[in-house]
Amino acid sequence: MLTYFEVHERLENLTEFRNLYREYIEFTNRAGNMPAQMVRQKMAPLAPMTVEALREVGLGQMVTREAPAKGGKKVRINVIRAIFRDNIVHHFSLDAEEPLRLLDLGVYKYQHLLAIQRLQLFNPIFWLFQFGLFLARLPLLIFRKSGYDTSAVEESGVLRVYLVVFQLVYFFLLAKWVGLIDWIWFDILGM
Repeated sequence: MLTYFEVHERLENLTEFRNLYREYIEFTNRAGNMPAQMVRQKMAPLAPMTVEALREVGLGQMVTREAPAKGGKKVRINVIRAIFRDNIVHHFSLDAEEPLRLLDLGVYKYQHLLAIQRLQLFNPIFWLFQFGLFLARLPLLIFRKSGYDTSAVEESGVLRVYLVVFQLVYFFLLAKWVGLIDWIWFDILGM
């Protein structure tokens, strides 16, 4: 799960890459292509972060194209990485607007995720839940830091049952401690 600051940083990178790509498209549609190459050089360091950020929200867009020759094999092409390979763009006739649509959707998803993260940042119930999850996972973290391989345990159903039971007991004790159980028992149910 991404933190608020990671989401914010990825949103800034995606927005900057998208703006540079729009500028790149604008320059490639003109006669002189030198400014387009300069913009593409600015985009190059942001490309790996952009691909990773898009993959994180389920937009690791791969386009499947057949080679131009009859009976050519199908090739999977990453739309963002293809921007930097002119021969692939021309060879497979890739649409210049496809990366822009993908980037717009990625920016939208990260803006939505940032709004959710902003709400969680100031929600004490969320932090109580996170603390309970941390306490439940503490033995696993200790074993992992001690050098044990915990990958088999992490994928087992027993651990999931343990986490659910631990969190239920944690929330019951928390509700009992703040008096919520007594309030429900005596005031609402009248017992």
